Amino acid sequence: MEYLSRSLHELKKEPTFQYHPRCRKLDITHMSFVDDLLLFAKGNLSSLVTLYKYFSQFFEALGLQANLGKSSVYFGGVKQNVKEQILAHMGFEKGSLPFKYLGIPLSTKKIALIQ
Repeated sequence: MEYLSRSLHELKKEPTFQYHPRCRKLDITHMSFVDDLLLFAKGNLSSLVTLYKYFSQFFEALGLQANLGKSSVYFGGVKQNVKEQILAHMGFEKGSLPFKYLGIPLSTKKIALIQ
């Protein structure tokens, strides 16, 4: 995973890649824990094609393959026609928000602390 992390950090040099709007300031392209991986990009086809290229190069270098049955794309504020283009190109299923990552619900809305 270290190789993948270093590779994904190189995305910022790619002119076709744009950060997810909430990730630019923090310079975040991904988060990983053991074998769970979240990838972040702006919701446009060129950014996701570039991100997927880096992701695929990692798997090809190691002779691995992503499990499409366990992979999803999540959208927030992306037009329907762009969603359809991205899903057709990537081959992943469309996930729905909120979803849980490491037991924490993730959503496009702020999570309030309940006491």
